[in-house]
Amino acid sequence: MNISVIIFSYNEAGNIKGVIDAAFEVLNELADSFEIIVVDDGSSDGTDDIVAPYLKNNGQLRYIKHQKNSGIGIALRTGYDTAQNEFVCAIPGDGQFDVKELLSIKPFGNNTFYSFYRPQTNYSFYRTVLNQANRQFNRVLLGITLKDVNWIKVYRKEQLQFVAAELKSSVIESEICAKLIKAGASPVELPSVYHERKAGLSKGGSWKTLKKVLLEMYALVMVTRRFKKHY
Repeated sequence: MNISVIIFSYNEAGNIKGVIDAAFEVLNELADSFEIIVVDDGSSDGTDDIVAPYLKNNGQLRYIKHQKNSGIGIALRTGYDTAQNEFVCAIPGDGQFDVKELLSIKPFGNNTFYSFYRPQTNYSFYRTVLNQANRQFNRVLLGITLKDVNWIKVYRKEQLQFVAAELKSSVIESEICAKLIKAGASPVELPSVYHERKAGLSKGGSWKTLKKVLLEMYALVMVTRRFKKHY
């Protein structure tokens, strides 16, 4: 198996080293060949100083830094566009996903993809309400019945090229999944433990992030409905 793992990060200096180390440990066991792509979405907390030693000592890690913070969607698009291997997975740099869970992944074809879901989260009431509203929106308007569209996925690079994602906010994952399902792919859902942060604060429920999502909700429905490709 050859895989690209994208670590998307914004001001995660307190967590990023642990995530990179865990990724190397797991991928050395899981993959025949791999690359790790750290996408730094405009961090100002010294993340680049932490990543620098890896660049000197290991050609399997690549570092891309955005000049300004552009949000999760743009960070994911950067990673997905840059990835070169057959399988592609994006994980957050906050350490809340245990990279060892990727050991359960087996090679798969274009007619499926992997989707991890969190049976339990430590979300606030506000984040819980947003999450439930998002699930209902996906189910009713997009036909997505995934348990957790906003958590970790493993795709084939061919699938990402096939769907040609258009959106720029975090709803890009809803777009990709909706298009793949519409094309005939079936998700394999696996439970995932949602770990507490060791450092830093979550940015996922911020007004800045939510505003970008709200602005793209209509576009999400339209690009999904226009999508007519089939495997």
